[in-house]
Amino acid sequence: MQQVLLICICLVIGLVLRWTKRLPDTASKVMGGWVINVALPAAALRSVHDLTLQPAWWLAAATPWIGVILAILILVPLCRALGWSRHRTGALLLVAGWGNTSFVGLPMITAFAGSQWLGLGIVIDLFGSYLALSTLGLAIATIADAGHLHLRTIVKRIATFPPFIAILIAFATNHLGRPEWLSQTIDALADTLTPLALAAVGFALRFDRLAGHLLLPLGVGLVCRLFVAPLAIFLMYVGLGHVGDPESKVAILEMAMPPMLGASIIAMDHDLEPDLVALLIGVGVPLSMLTAWGWWSFIASW
Repeated sequence: MQQVLLICICLVIGLVLRWTKRLPDTASKVMGGWVINVALPAAALRSVHDLTLQPAWWLAAATPWIGVILAILILVPLCRALGWSRHRTGALLLVAGWGNTSFVGLPMITAFAGSQWLGLGIVIDLFGSYLALSTLGLAIATIADAGHLHLRTIVKRIATFPPFIAILIAFATNHLGRPEWLSQTIDALADTLTPLALAAVGFALRFDRLAGHLLLPLGVGLVCRLFVAPLAIFLMYVGLGHVGDPESKVAILEMAMPPMLGASIIAMDHDLEPDLVALLIGVGVPLSMLTAWGWWSFIASW
């Protein structure tokens, strides 16, 4: 669980940097810019290379898309009923709709299901969470920020979104040999994703807002992310009669992950309630250590 420990340390580093005022107030924007334009594309290039796909994995890979659609169906009418702004709605959709299927999810798979299922976890993360974020997630952020649907603008932003371009390049060059120096460079850039993304979140994290007007949306986002999403996928597999399959259990575990770092950075980059986004990450990550264990204990018995 070294990766989980790293997540907690990087969050604390971001908090300390803000408390000590060693970085300017715009530091989280700068760190987020690096994550979106450099670290996320490098992570895509690294994940796809030499990846072997299994036909039985495609339904599992679709589960993050299903989770996002479910979040839209639940959160959009709920936010309207509560009179919340489009910025809050967009923030909740991004952070509650996408789970951290990589930096938290992959260590969880190793701990609970075994390292032999890491390949499936990568497929779920890349073809599910990552691809959905680079297309649907960016569209949600753009609409929430601008307040209207402008199809040409959204298509242009997706087409020029560095992580999406990296996915296309990764698909086109999959199974092609890479020189050692290029692989090492990609690995080094990809490794900056977790520290910088979490430091940016920690820098924006304000626990003094927890008892205020953000408490209800925080609860809504975490319930949707940590309970509703995995429950929906569990019920889907029950209906299909495959809930006992190891692929199904890994997919359900991945759906029980805390909010995704990339989604939170995109939300903050579009000024979609950064305080709420940071709280969802800061509270959601440690809470998921307990809830994920509970979900695995439940589904392992099937």
